Amino acid sequence: MAEREYDVMRLHEGDKIYVEGDVRTISEADAQHLVALGVLVPREAKAAPAEKPADEPAQKAETERMNKAEPAPANKAEKPRGKGK
Repeated sequence: MAEREYDVMRLHEGDKIYVEGDVRTISEADAQHLVALGVLVPREAKAAPAEKPADEPAQKAETERMNKAEPAPANKAEKPRGKGK
């Protein structure tokens, strides 16, 4: 019988005491009534991390170069607009 991981939602006693937040590995048949009571919730399979493109450092360097080329925005509080002295 296949075993699966479940997140523990409420304190309960199984082969040991499980508290909220624990992860319990148990067969699907044994977990069925605990899932129905809301004591256990099937744990989601972790998604594999996405691979980074090989040219990411080149893209980062290009972005940094472009950002440095732009002038800094003027602070309006220091430089009044319009006709003045």
